[in-house]
Amino acid sequence: MSFKKINIHNFRLIESLVIENIKQVNLITGRNNCGKTSVLEAIFLLIGMSNPQLPLSIHSFRNLMLTEDEEFKYLFKDLDFSKNLTIGGELDSEERMLEIKAIYPQFAEISPQISGKLQLSKDEFLSNASASTVDGADIEGLRFSFNINGENNFEAEIRLKQGQINLNLSPYNEKLRASFINPSTIMMDLDRRLDKIVVRKDLKTIINALREIEPNLSDIRMGARGMVYADIGIDKLVPINVMGDGIRRILAILAAISERKNGILLIDEVENGLHYRTLSILWRAILKMALDNKVQLFITTHSYECIEAFTQVYQEQKLDIGENFISLFRIGNNQGKHRAFQYEADTLLAGIEGEFEVR
Repeated sequence: MSFKKINIHNFRLIESLVIENIKQVNLITGRNNCGKTSVLEAIFLLIGMSNPQLPLSIHSFRNLMLTEDEEFKYLFKDLDFSKNLTIGGELDSEERMLEIKAIYPQFAEISPQISGKLQLSKDEFLSNASASTVDGADIEGLRFSFNINGENNFEAEIRLKQGQINLNLSPYNEKLRASFINPSTIMMDLDRRLDKIVVRKDLKTIINALREIEPNLSDIRMGARGMVYADIGIDKLVPINVMGDGIRRILAILAAISERKNGILLIDEVENGLHYRTLSILWRAILKMALDNKVQLFITTHSYECIEAFTQVYQEQKLDIGENFISLFRIGNNQGKHRAFQYEADTLLAGIEGEFEVR
């Protein structure tokens, strides 16, 4: 399954954003602080809508560790729990909707002296009056309400106190799968991903791509304690860690695509740590692996060189991968109003040639 349309409301800085006509490989660009990463996070939450721990995950991707329920406010527009946070999506065969709400105490605390009274004196009322409908506006966690095709509503909850997590899970069995990688997490689980690929005897495409950087590379092997080795034709295997950051990052991206076969992969700042000369190598491998593994990709960048390489590689390969395979979305933010401007393949090519601003 793959997404065709995404709706995001009151998430992070985004009040409302609709992304339509989504393709298999989608490059998302825009100025800093326009909401590129937030779009990936919203899609991640929607795919894992039955997993109430994901708010903790997406904040850890930003190196922010939440310890109290109150800190869930970072999910909501204007840090306001009263905002109606919803994320929806249309896929090939279903529509899904996720609503995230704060859980408030069922009643405000009332002093024992007036508990049970049907009437209060003026002094008693004023001493217990609050400007909020919930005393102190404290919350007790988040509730995830979600459904498929508007039917079979499910709920899941998370509560967080002093770093202790309390979950109330839904019986819903999620079939859609996704992974999220960014510059700080890209190397995590590389050994596990490669191990699965080795078992499937599916390393050939990755090795062929990496040979454009290291022509002598003939094999990749797993060692003890998660070490990854490369065979470059000398007497001993060489740890991949000493072969340069670029080759390691490309290996990690391609391994993530291969592992997520028939699923969805979200990649934030794909160009990070890569020399501009390697971007064409990366895009050739990404497009081929996305096609071969039937993976839908959502990828962010703010690099013009990355967009240019993406465009040029597509122009080279469009006869093989088809006219309806890629798209670029520029996220615009005009005085707090977000909009996704779409450039389909041919429009994007013309735009690059005309040197207009797409980032």
